[in-house]
Amino acid sequence: MAETRLTREEKKALTRRRLLDAAAAVFAKRGFAAASLDEIAEEAGLTKGAVYSNFWNKEDLVSAVLEERFDRRLEEVVAEVDFESGLEEQARTSSVAYMSRSQEEEWLLLLDLEYLVHSARNPELSARSHVRHREALAAMTDVITSSVEKTDVALPLPAEQFAIVSNALGFGLAVEKMQNPDGVPDELFGAAIALMFRGGEAESQRSGTAPS
Repeated sequence: MAETRLTREEKKALTRRRLLDAAAAVFAKRGFAAASLDEIAEEAGLTKGAVYSNFWNKEDLVSAVLEERFDRRLEEVVAEVDFESGLEEQARTSSVAYMSRSQEEEWLLLLDLEYLVHSARNPELSARSHVRHREALAAMTDVITSSVEKTDVALPLPAEQFAIVSNALGFGLAVEKMQNPDGVPDELFGAAIALMFRGGEAESQRSGTAPS
């Protein structure tokens, strides 16, 4: 049987995959500042030239790792949600899934925090970080909008704002859990989101209008 040869595009994709996995392993162990491209190339079993043929620099590489890993986490969380259930139940399920994964991948949260501080001091990096963040929020907004369309319950805020608040709340609770693991159960995030729904319903009943 003849051996199947990879196309140039397939080889490049495989090399990129190896570099991203190696970078994730090194960043998880060393953090952003202490990690070097030499270490990442060695971890991947490739040359440093292979790194530069796929990424401009370490900042470009860490940005790609963060984007891919958080996209993957969103997909995993969404996969656990029953979109036929009520919005509160969807919020509870997704919140618990998010918090448990944040704890399992604490290195990713630390890396995100470290790179956030690093990029904030560099206007060019900060601009790219803002773009990545807005894209992540847009993906969350799409998920939220899709889930709302399958129910007769209105969100307490416009979908875009609800995504921002939910993301900020989840991120903050994940950071708090690192410092106070016993005081932040995974269910707390979902309970807080549920309160937002109830507050929105109460406000609409008082005003006689549906939440936005």
